[in-house]
Amino acid sequence: MDTDETIFTTDWVTVKKTPRGFHYLERKGKDSVAVFLLRRKDVSPETNEVLIRQQPLCIDSTEIDGQMKLFPCPITGALDEDESPEEAAIREVYEEAGFSVKVLSLGKYIVGTQTNEICYMYYADVTGIEPDNAQQDGTYHESISKNEWRPFEYLNHCDYSACQIGYFRLRDILYI
Repeated sequence: MDTDETIFTTDWVTVKKTPRGFHYLERKGKDSVAVFLLRRKDVSPETNEVLIRQQPLCIDSTEIDGQMKLFPCPITGALDEDESPEEAAIREVYEEAGFSVKVLSLGKYIVGTQTNEICYMYYADVTGIEPDNAQQDGTYHESISKNEWRPFEYLNHCDYSACQIGYFRLRDILYI
């Protein structure tokens, strides 16, 4: 019986090769969430802001002038065992940004055909809400990550696919 060969493995992922020569990625985590926090100034998208989390990649992190390169994304995280996507979204927002929120669904998407991972997308309006101190997990990557408020339009120019998908879904829900 032919089995897939493990090419490379880390705490996060395993790269495998099938007997027919195809490579694929197996994430060791579970499905994930992406949560967009909005701060409204008025009804037009040009004046509203979204929280962007600048964080390093978990694999193949790049350093520039001795500093880890950070990538823009919404609040993200993997689902814990026996946790619903909505519960994970609420937990991740509190852990990474300190906001206690109720989240509204933006649907889901398949992260990649090679990973078979589903990302559940949510948003929450945090206008006028003051956050608690974010509960960091103590890892190095978490310690160098940072949150920034950016204009809503910023999402449309991010490399991270969840940002672009979120931009169009949020724009259609909130502004059209």
